[in-house]
Amino acid sequence: MLTSYLSAIVAAALSAGPTTTPDASMLRYPDIGREDIVFVYAGNLWLVPKVGGMARPLTTAAGAEVMPRFSPDGNKIAFVGNYDGNRDIYVIPTVGGSPERVTHHPTGELMNEWTPDGSLLFSASGMEGIARAGRLYKVKETGGLPEAMPVPYGANGTISPDGEWLAYTPHSIDTRTWKRYRGGMQTDVWVYNLHSNEAKRVTDYEGIDTLPMWGGTTLYYLSDNTTDPKAPHKLNIWSWDSKSGTTKQVTSFTDEDIKWPAIGDGEIVFQKGTKLMVLDLGSGKSRTVEVKIPGDRPTVRTHTEDVSDELQGSSISPSAKRVAVAARGDIWTAPAENGVPRNLTRTDGIAERTPAWSPDGKWIAYFDDSTGEYELWAMPADGKGEKKQLTKDGGPFKTNIQWFPDSKKLIYQDKTATAYLVDFETGERKTIDKEPWDGALDISISHDGAFLAYPKSLPERRTASIWVYDVAKGESHEVTSGEFNDNNPTFDRAGDWLYFTSQRGFGKAEYGELDETWVYQDTVRGYAVPLRKDVKNPWLLEIDEEKGKDAKKDDKSDDKKDEKKDEAKPDGAGAGQGAPAGDRPRRRRPSGEIQDEPKPAEPKKDEKPAAPAAATAPAVTGPAGTWNCTTKEGETVVTFTLVVTLGDAGAATAKFTSEKQNGELTGHWDAEAKKLTLTGKNGAGTDKEMSYALEATVDGDAITGNATATGKDGETKYAFTGTRAPADAKKDEKKPEPKKPMTIDFDGFEGRVIELPLGTTRISGMGVNDKNQLIFSQGGQIKLFDIKDKKKEVKKVADGGGFQLTADGKKLLSGLQILDASAGATGKPIVTQPMLKEINPKHEWKQVVKDAWRIFRDYFYDPHMHGVDWNGVGERYLAMVDDANSREDVSYIISEMISELNVGHAYYNGRDGGGGPNISIGMLGVDWEVAIGPDGKNVYRFKHLVAGAPWDVDARNPLQELGVNVKEGEYLLAVNGLPVNGAKDPWAAFEGMSGKTVELTIGTNPVMDDKVRQVVVKPMGGEDNLRYRDWIEANRRYVSEKSGGKVGYIYVPSTAIDGQSDLVRQFQGEQFKQALIIDDRWNSGGQIPSRFIEMLNRPVTNYWARRDQHDWIWPGNSHNGPKAMLINGLAGSGGDMFPWLFRHEKLGPLVGTRTWGGLVGISGNPGMIDGSGVRVPVFGFYEKDGTWGIEGHGVDPTVEVLDDPGVMKGGPHFGGVDPQMDKAVELLLAELARAPFTAPVRPAYPNRSGFGIKPEDK
Repeated sequence: MLTSYLSAIVAAALSAGPTTTPDASMLRYPDIGREDIVFVYAGNLWLVPKVGGMARPLTTAAGAEVMPRFSPDGNKIAFVGNYDGNRDIYVIPTVGGSPERVTHHPTGELMNEWTPDGSLLFSASGMEGIARAGRLYKVKETGGLPEAMPVPYGANGTISPDGEWLAYTPHSIDTRTWKRYRGGMQTDVWVYNLHSNEAKRVTDYEGIDTLPMWGGTTLYYLSDNTTDPKAPHKLNIWSWDSKSGTTKQVTSFTDEDIKWPAIGDGEIVFQKGTKLMVLDLGSGKSRTVEVKIPGDRPTVRTHTEDVSDELQGSSISPSAKRVAVAARGDIWTAPAENGVPRNLTRTDGIAERTPAWSPDGKWIAYFDDSTGEYELWAMPADGKGEKKQLTKDGGPFKTNIQWFPDSKKLIYQDKTATAYLVDFETGERKTIDKEPWDGALDISISHDGAFLAYPKSLPERRTASIWVYDVAKGESHEVTSGEFNDNNPTFDRAGDWLYFTSQRGFGKAEYGELDETWVYQDTVRGYAVPLRKDVKNPWLLEIDEEKGKDAKKDDKSDDKKDEKKDEAKPDGAGAGQGAPAGDRPRRRRPSGEIQDEPKPAEPKKDEKPAAPAAATAPAVTGPAGTWNCTTKEGETVVTFTLVVTLGDAGAATAKFTSEKQNGELTGHWDAEAKKLTLTGKNGAGTDKEMSYALEATVDGDAITGNATATGKDGETKYAFTGTRAPADAKKDEKKPEPKKPMTIDFDGFEGRVIELPLGTTRISGMGVNDKNQLIFSQGGQIKLFDIKDKKKEVKKVADGGGFQLTADGKKLLSGLQILDASAGATGKPIVTQPMLKEINPKHEWKQVVKDAWRIFRDYFYDPHMHGVDWNGVGERYLAMVDDANSREDVSYIISEMISELNVGHAYYNGRDGGGGPNISIGMLGVDWEVAIGPDGKNVYRFKHLVAGAPWDVDARNPLQELGVNVKEGEYLLAVNGLPVNGAKDPWAAFEGMSGKTVELTIGTNPVMDDKVRQVVVKPMGGEDNLRYRDWIEANRRYVSEKSGGKVGYIYVPSTAIDGQSDLVRQFQGEQFKQALIIDDRWNSGGQIPSRFIEMLNRPVTNYWARRDQHDWIWPGNSHNGPKAMLINGLAGSGGDMFPWLFRHEKLGPLVGTRTWGGLVGISGNPGMIDGSGVRVPVFGFYEKDGTWGIEGHGVDPTVEVLDDPGVMKGGPHFGGVDPQMDKAVELLLAELARAPFTAPVRPAYPNRSGFGIKPEDK
C-alpha cells in the first residue's frame, strides 16, 4: 500500500544522517547569461557557471526573491524581491552589492525581461483598470513612472530584438494548480506590432501555450501540445517561425513538465523536476547542469520554535486545571494559571491531532498518524506511561472525539460522517449512525452514558430531525418529525430534559425595500422536551388561593421536598428518584396535592406490637468530608485538617490546614481501590514555593497515607493517619440512594416540546452546567438559562462564541479562557507560553506533503481520483521533499502534486513567509503622467483622477473632496514639505502614508511658485474600488453611446456578496433601459447565482390600472427587454454557473470567449499541522441528462468574439473599443427592432351597472 510506502520514506528520512555531497536540487526560476546561470535556491539568488560546478550566493537578505533576469550586457540582474512586505522589482550588480529598488506600487510586480533598449518589462495587476486584468509595463532600470504597453491586458511579455514585436499571453496561468487544462482560461501566444499596432494570435491550440521568448526571429514558448498522440501532455518547448508562420516541437520530455524557461544566446535554461537543464538551440539537445551549493543549509537546520500561536484544537481537563491542545503536530497540556505548557508527545515527522481529555482525568485521546493512517490513540494525561492504540482500521480521515462520562467508552467520527462507538478496554468498535447529507453528527451523551442524541437527515429528506440512540440495545429512535431543521440536542444532567434548537420561527418576514422579494431571518428557536411523561412542566399556570396555617406549613414542607427531588445530582444521576433517608414516603392525590401515607393500623387487643427494624448504618466509605489527621516531625506530633470534596467521575479537590502551612490540592478518587491521590502547590514563583503530594487509603471513617512536601530546602516525607470528623460521620450515616437507570418515554415525544424564551438570534452550541442550567452560545455571547426559573430570565455568562464544559459542568473553556459556568463569569487566559518545539524541517515537510496527499484521497469528490494513479503520484512527489530547501519548495511540491488531478478549485495555501516588514504605500487614486520642469527634471502631473460616477459616493477620489478640489492637469510638487523625486515613481513619496493625514503641495505649474497651495488629505491603503467604479462607468458610457441610450450595462464582478450587491445596485438604474448587457467577464465566482438569474428573469404577469398616474407593471421590479451576457476565460466557478443558467433560462446570447470551466465545489476539509492547508473539491456538477458538464471545459459563447488587442486599442477605459461589447449591442438593437417590448393598451373601464361580466374580462 502507498501508506506503507509513505511511512517507509518518512522513517528513512528520520533516520538519515547528514550528507557529505553538496549537490543541489530544487533550483528554480533560472536565467542564462553569457557566462553564468542565475537561479533561486532556498529563497535566495545564486550564480553558477553555465557548465555547472560550485555556485556562489548573490543575495542573502531576509525576504524571498524570484524571477531573476540578466541585463543584455550581463552586468546586472533584475529580480522580484519581497523585502518590505510587497513584491517589488530590484536591480543588483552581477558581481554583488546592494539591491536598488525600482518599483514602489503596492501591487505585486512580476519581472518578465530586459527590453532591447535596457528597460525592464514586467506585468502587474491593479495599477490601471479592473484589478483581475493584469497589464504589461516597462520602466527604466533606475526607476520612474512605468509606461503601459499598448495592449489592454497581458502577461509573460517579451520584445523582439529589433524592438518591433511584443509577444505575450493575455493572462498567466503558470502558477495554477491544474495540469492538462483545456478550459477557457487556457492561454495562447499573441504578437503585437509596436509600430503598426496590429496584432496576431500565433497559437490556437486548445491547451496551454505560454511563456514566449524571442530568439532572433523565432519565438520559443512552452506548450503541453504534443506531436505524438500517445505521449502524455507534458509542458515542452515549441517554436514559431515569424517568417513562415510554422510551429514545431523542440523538446519531447514525457516524464516531467518544463518550468520557467529563459532564453540566452542560442540557449534556453529551464527547470525540470528538481534540476536545471540547458537546451542548445543549434543541436536541439538538452543537458543537466550539475550544481553544488557551498556552506551550511540554514533553512533545513533543526531548530526550536515557539508554537504557542499555532494551536489547533483544545480540550479542558475535568478539574479545569489544565487544557489539552494540539500545536504543530504534538499534544500539549497548558496550565490554567500556574506553570508552563507541557509537551506530552514530542514526536518528529508524526502528526497528533484533536486531543480529548477523559472525564476521570486519567487519559487524553487523540489521533496519531504514526502507522501511516490516522488512528485513535489514548495516553496517560501526565504523559507518563504507555500509549494505547484503540483503532487499527486504517480508515478515512478521523474526526470528533468524545468520551463517555464513565471514561470507559469513546465516540469518534470520520470523513464519511459515520459515528463509531469504541470500548476503551477492548478496542471493540461499533457503528452508531451516519449522516447522509451534510456535515458530521452533533452528538450529545446523556450523563449516565445510556443514551446518545443527535440530529440526522434522511436520504429522502434533507431537514434534520433529532434521533436518540440506546447504547445498550444499539437502537435508534427518531424523536422529532423532521418537518423543520432540528439541531444541537443536549441532555440535562438530571435525566429529565432534552434541549435542542429548531428552525421553527416564521413569525417575522423581512421584505426587500427594492422589490417584492422577502426572506426569513432568525428562524432558530430554543426548545426543551421532558424525557418522561412524569416530568413536571416548570411553568404551569397557578391561581392564588388562601389556605389555612396548616396548609401553608404543609405547602412549605412539600415545596422543600420538591426542591430536593428536582436538584441535580453532582454525578449526573436522575433527580427526584426517591426521598432522602428518614423522610416518610409520600403519594399524590388526583388533585396533585400531597398527603401523608395512612398510618399503620393499631395492634389488636392481646396482639404484641411489631418490633421496629434495626437502624444500623454502614460506615461511610468515600473520602468526602473533613478529616482530623496527625503525623510526626521528628518526635513532635503535628495535627492538620484535610477537607475533601468530590466531583464527577472521581475528580477530587481538597484543602489542608495546620499551624504552619495550608494549601489547596487537586486529584482523583479511585473508588474501587479506595485510593485518594492529591497534588498541589503554594507560593508559586516565590522563595516560599512549596509543592505537595499525598496518597491515602480510606477505610470507612479511617484514613492512612503518605505525604511529601518539597521546597527550596529539599523534600520531606510524612506518614499520617486520621479519622473522619464526627459531624461528617453523623451526617453521612444515611445510605446513598441507588441510582435509577435513565428512562425515556418515546411515545408522544415531540408533542411534549415546549419553546424556551431564548430569543431569535441563532444559537450555535449548548451544554448544561453543574446546576443543571442550560449554557448556550448566541450572538457573540455565552448565555445561561434555568428552566426552573419562574422569571424565565436569560443571563449572560461572558462574551464569547464556542465553549467546552468540564465533565462536572462547573467550569467552561472559551477562547482559551477558563471561566465559571455561571452568570457574570470572568476568566483568565490559560498559560500558552512558551511552547518550545524542536522542529526538523525535512521531517515536518514529509508529514505535511503526506497529509496533503491523504486529505485529497479522502475528501476529493471522485473516489477514483479522476482516473489518476494517486498512489503513484504520492510516491513521486513525496520523494521530492528530499530535494526541498525551503518552505516555498514544499509549496511547489504540493501544488504540483494536486495539479495532477486535472481539476479546478484544487488549491494549496502555504506558509512560505520570507517577506520583510510590511511598509504601506498611501494611494491617491491617480493616473500619473510625467512633465519636465524648468530644471529639466521630471515632475508628476495629475493626468486622471480616478473615481466612479457622480452617484458613486463610495468611490470618491480623496483629491476631489469638498475643499480639496485638486484638478486634472495640476502638479504634485511636495509631500509633507519634501519635494517629490521625479527620478523615482510617484508612489515612492508615499511610503508609510496609508491612512495618515498628509499635506500635499499642489501647483498649477511644474515649479514652486507663488501659485502653489497646500491641501490636506488622507491617502488610501488601496485604490481598487476607485478603479473598479471608474472602469464600470467608462463601459456604461460606451454602451450608452453605442446604443443611443437604449442598452443598459451591468457589471457583475463575482457571485459572492460583492457581486450580488453590485448586480442589485446597478440594476436599479439600468433596468429601465430597453435592453441590458450583463458583463460576466473576469467574474471570480462565489455562490451558485440562482437568485441572480431569478432577478433577471421576471416575466410580466399583468398590469395594475391606476387613476391619474401611470399603470403599474407586475412584477414591478422586472426587466422585459432583450438581454445579452459577455463572457471570457477569466470568468469561473460561480462565473461559469452564471452564464450557464443565463443560457439555460434562455435569457439571451452569450458573447465573447469560453469561460474558465471550474464547476466543482469546496466546503471545508482538515488543515495541516504547520498551519498550511489544501482546498479540496468535494462536489461536482452534472446535468439533468446524467452527463458531466462545464468542469474542465467552460461555457461556450453563443457568438465567439475575440478581444483582439489590435482592434481594441486599449479598450473603452483607455479611449479604445471593445469588440465584444460592440457585438452585444449589435445583437440587442437587432432584437429590439425585431420584437420590441410593448405594454398593452389599458382597456376601457368596465361597466358593472348591470349583472354579469363580459366573457373576455372573466
